[in-house]
Amino acid sequence: MDAGYGAEEQATRRSRKLERLRRERDADASTRSAVEAELERIQRQQRAWSAGAEGERQVAAMLDPLAQFGWVALHDVHWPGRPQANLDHVAIGPGGVIVIDAKNWSGGVELRGGVLRQNGYSREREVDGVAQAAAAVTALLAPQHRASVRAVICLAAQDQPPEVAGSGVTVVGRLQLPAWLATMPCRLSPYDVADIGRHLHTLLAGPATPTLPPRAALEWSLGNRPGGPPPQVAVGASPTQPGRSQSRPRSGARSGPRSGARSSARAGRPANRRRSSQSSGAGAALVRFGLVLLALVIFLNVLPQLTR
Repeated sequence: MDAGYGAEEQATRRSRKLERLRRERDADASTRSAVEAELERIQRQQRAWSAGAEGERQVAAMLDPLAQFGWVALHDVHWPGRPQANLDHVAIGPGGVIVIDAKNWSGGVELRGGVLRQNGYSREREVDGVAQAAAAVTALLAPQHRASVRAVICLAAQDQPPEVAGSGVTVVGRLQLPAWLATMPCRLSPYDVADIGRHLHTLLAGPATPTLPPRAALEWSLGNRPGGPPPQVAVGASPTQPGRSQSRPRSGARSGPRSGARSSARAGRPANRRRSSQSSGAGAALVRFGLVLLALVIFLNVLPQLTR
């Protein structure tokens, strides 16, 4: 799908609603004040959606040339698990899987102390939103690729060197985005990029919104920060066996002493106590053998005297 398509569609809907409200205002003077307030609200929404669509197109224009560096870009695709929402951009390349939310904000934008602000107002809700979007994409990937996902807010109208917000989301300006992506440490091979690109294109650009796998834990913002542990999609789960631990040793690696220790644990007593019992049993058997041998010697010595 073309970049900005969804936002442009929303802007078109607002334009149609504006036309309808203007006709209602002109036809009935008694409701003019109420209609004027609604007109102003819809106009603000229409301008915001139009600006958003333009910002998405500008960011897409920066992403598409990265194909020469091994990157694949998807634009305006489904948000997994949320049929009424979309993802602005998903870039797949050597540096990983990058979920990008384009923001065509005006006014002053700054990132200070890990907090993103526009015109002095906190934009933590937008930061959390792209983190959740990245988590949803993470849940669609194979376990070995989940740590390669990054969430990004790209400021279409602002210059901003790449900087990480407190939630682990990278904030970067549109003009700085291509260089940052092209110089990211290599996380995926060309074969991985091709496979993941086909996989996500099939799921995200298809006719239906993909659903999330069962028990997917959307905690990307805590588990996928640069330098942090990989995101936990399911506790001890694998794609085909949810909920089962992947750290269980193979049966061939189990040794005899470990099996003995496990049997001791089933019997409800420590292994050292069992060894002590075994030693005591061996000693008692040795004493019994010695008594039997002594009795046999005595009998053989007495027998000739009894037969005389």
